[in-house]
Amino acid sequence: MSEITSFEATHLLGRTPDIITPNGLNVDRFTALHEFQNLHKSFKDKISQFIIGHFYGQYTFDLDKTLYFFTAGRREIENKGVDMFIESLAELNHLLKQENSDMTIVAFIIMPGNTNSYNVESIRGQSVRREINETCLKITNNIAERLFKSIMEGKLPEPETLLSTDDTVDIKRRVYSIQNQNSPPPIVTHNVIGDDEILNILRRCNLLNHKDDKVKVIYHPEYLNATSSVFPLDYHQFVRGCHLGVFPSYYEPWGYTPAECTLSGVPSISSNLTGFSNYVQRRVTNPSEHGIYIINRRSQSFYEAKSQLASVMWSYTQLSRRDRIQLRNKTERLSSMLSWDVLGKNYAKARNQAMHKVFNCETTVPSFFENHNFEQQ
Repeated sequence: MSEITSFEATHLLGRTPDIITPNGLNVDRFTALHEFQNLHKSFKDKISQFIIGHFYGQYTFDLDKTLYFFTAGRREIENKGVDMFIESLAELNHLLKQENSDMTIVAFIIMPGNTNSYNVESIRGQSVRREINETCLKITNNIAERLFKSIMEGKLPEPETLLSTDDTVDIKRRVYSIQNQNSPPPIVTHNVIGDDEILNILRRCNLLNHKDDKVKVIYHPEYLNATSSVFPLDYHQFVRGCHLGVFPSYYEPWGYTPAECTLSGVPSISSNLTGFSNYVQRRVTNPSEHGIYIINRRSQSFYEAKSQLASVMWSYTQLSRRDRIQLRNKTERLSSMLSWDVLGKNYAKARNQAMHKVFNCETTVPSFFENHNFEQQ
């Protein structure tokens, strides 16, 4: 399916493949045309609501100057490069502190683990946020009614009359509820059962959501679901709302996660030990200019690659909002080269070559390959 598996076949089987059949995606599922920038803002705002419930009360930071990075996938800590991602986040945290940056990075790790439920801190934070939001909506409606009544009576309303005594009591109650949170923001959203390698690495790197940290982390050891009471987003919605996907894999025959980022118009970082990055490098000049950053893990040590990853993430934090918008546009334009409409033809070609070798006959492309919208099963 990629140059990576081709290398394996050559060295392990002593046989170089006749043809490579890269895995494509059903582009129609991701197509948003000119709407994908609006979708990014819409889903980013939903992520921000979760962030408010998770962090506010203990401390605050400027969401307009906050970037959302993430990694996700099967629970293969080293293969997926999660260990490198976390260690490079610690280095990025140091770099941003050193320059006294006003940017905040929230890094999500979406990877299933051994859990039994959401933890109390996560549930309480989101519950308090919803209660405050409901109170604000109720008070806003009350003020609108009093304002309307005063204007209809031909009177200029006095500011002190717009808030009733009950409204003031409700506001004080909500202020108290947000100030009464004494524990620090958790780095994990669930109750984890037993020893957890990701938590151990986060603790070793001292990424514990301290107030002065420029890099905050949220480890969500469960697949995302729009019906969740704590983090109600589907994975594809979450991806669109993020700014950067980070997948510095040590071994990845293909790599659907960076491919899905590309189709969603989200820049990504992968390594040159993935099939996806090898495919892109052979077809795109200067992939980084199109929002596809590639880390060298083939000829560098772990620590050299980790520093390179931290440097790339730091460079991304230096981009202006306009630069990030332009980069997302460039990333989304590469979608067509990952479509099954293009890549599915390699399977037809492989079939025809096999039929010719075995039966010495020529075949036409089956209608299945012509008409079927391929999609990862």
